[in-house]
Amino acid sequence: MKEQFINKYKPYYIADFKLNKETEQTLQTFLKMNDINLLLYGNTGCGKTMILESLIREYYELGPNDAFPNYNIMYINNLTEQGIGFYRNEMKTFCQSQSIIYGKKKMIVIDDLDNVNEQSQQVFRNYMDSYKRNVHFVAVCTNMQKVIESIQSRVHIIQIRPLNLPEIRNHLDHIVSKENLVVNDECKEYLLSVCNNSVRVMINYLEKLSIIGLPITLQLCKDTCSYMSTQHFDDYLQAFKSRDLKKAIHVFHDLYRAGYSVIDIFDFFFTFLKSTSLVNEDIKYKIIPYLCKYITIFHTVHEDPIELCLFTNSIFQDIQI
Repeated sequence: MKEQFINKYKPYYIADFKLNKETEQTLQTFLKMNDINLLLYGNTGCGKTMILESLIREYYELGPNDAFPNYNIMYINNLTEQGIGFYRNEMKTFCQSQSIIYGKKKMIVIDDLDNVNEQSQQVFRNYMDSYKRNVHFVAVCTNMQKVIESIQSRVHIIQIRPLNLPEIRNHLDHIVSKENLVVNDECKEYLLSVCNNSVRVMINYLEKLSIIGLPITLQLCKDTCSYMSTQHFDDYLQAFKSRDLKKAIHVFHDLYRAGYSVIDIFDFFFTFLKSTSLVNEDIKYKIIPYLCKYITIFHTVHEDPIELCLFTNSIFQDIQI
């Protein structure tokens, strides 16, 4: 069976991520020093957890398909199920026992450290002091402000930045070349505009196009590389520019009748708006606050299709082309 693109092009080692040189060299230095008490932080979706896995793989000198030595690693990613008492006892036993891999320490991996309450973080901090000669402590988080200072002072903190557009373009070009796909620059620009700065999404789109087996045109990309056709939003903005309120409302309601939820319509419109050239940046910045307002209403009050009409009416009345 043909290997999926997402697995075929998955980064297994630090060099595979094509991080900036400073970050890559810093991680490699800590590995060589046998000092990987680290806290990786960054926005959701920037690859923190995958980088953490690559650190484990390189530290224990594993191949791409080798299983992790779970007897030497304790994963902590959800304290709500067992409670901190469970981890206090289990972690102590784990830390007190010796690593069975010669020349390597054990490792405690804490995912989403910022979601752990302060009392639990204090327990981790105590074990960092007591068992640092036997155990590496590696954690990832999104919000540094929720990590207690006494943990921050005991680990090396590294910010993981999301890939920028040229870096994602390099990944796209690499896969296109490896898979012998014929993708022109116009199609590439479109794929980059709808992947929402996510390499994973971009890879999935390329695999879709490869499986279909048709010549890759801009129209094919528009039809297959989003769960909503961007043509609807092109029509919506064209109606907005021509001040055709009735047509604009019909475009959104056609999407709703096709089975899409109101929140999904606004969410995709937000992504589309950031990359489209149909309106200038000034108009985009004026529309976005209205989008945020109605998305907030859905999360705090209710979700109703009438909001599609109210949103459209608001931007028609308040924003002039």
